Amino acid sequence: MKINKKDLLNIKYLLEEGEITEGKFSNKEIVHALKQNGSVHSGKKTAKVRYINLLKDENIFLFLQQQTLNIDSINDINKYIKDIFDVASSRDVIQKQTSNTKAKSSPSLKGLYVSSTEVIEIKIDDSLVKVNPQNGVGIFLFHTQKIAVFEDTIIVGVENYQVLWFAQKYKHLFENKKTLFVVINSYMLEWIETLQNEYIHFGDYDLDGVNIYLNKVFPRLKKAKKISMFIPENIEKLIFESKNFELYKKQNRFKEFKTTDIAVQRLLKIIEKYKRGFEQEGLSINN
Repeated sequence: MKINKKDLLNIKYLLEEGEITEGKFSNKEIVHALKQNGSVHSGKKTAKVRYINLLKDENIFLFLQQQTLNIDSINDINKYIKDIFDVASSRDVIQKQTSNTKAKSSPSLKGLYVSSTEVIEIKIDDSLVKVNPQNGVGIFLFHTQKIAVFEDTIIVGVENYQVLWFAQKYKHLFENKKTLFVVINSYMLEWIETLQNEYIHFGDYDLDGVNIYLNKVFPRLKKAKKISMFIPENIEKLIFESKNFELYKKQNRFKEFKTTDIAVQRLLKIIEKYKRGFEQEGLSINN
């Protein structure tokens, strides 16, 4: 998807101000993509003007990463604009900012982004490859490769790259489990359709996180031997103490969920009771 300087500045404005008019974007596909991945939702509108409101800033950075842009902060946006648009950038400068030196017209990468909490082996094109845990590092596996995991490997689906890159911070939550962290994207959702492994959803404890699990991920896991959402035992205390009312206010478009999962039902009741949510990053060993 092509993102020009104007649209990148619009994304920056949205992150800083919390809302923007849809009409400011020259590429309307960007607005659609941001709505699809839960970055924004439709806001107020007049006869001629439609607004979008910021929902999850981390999902915006996830979107930018999926477009092969190495951007995960507003400062990175400023640097990208300076290096790519405001100067005659050399290929080595572009390489630092994107995984493709033809970035100005490159399509998004399609494949799996993975990491692990311990050394595990996976098969890539029938060859064994080790995934080594290292903070700040993830691995991209291109969709043309044949990717297979052993049956005792547990797939942990995560919603953003920060959790993937720093999976070691969450190792204590998955002790004695052979886990492969995988970022949830369109290709990942295709890939898990054939999996017979155990799957654990590790997302945010808010309405959007539950929606992703129940409506985007769960329906794909028809062959998985076991499916669950990781919910800590003290989730009620965590949500009560979070004071994060914005997560609930911005996501109250999700009214009803159908599930027989008792743990998820309990989580939904807690979210509704306190009208707030809790982000998964709060479970890292640094918090």
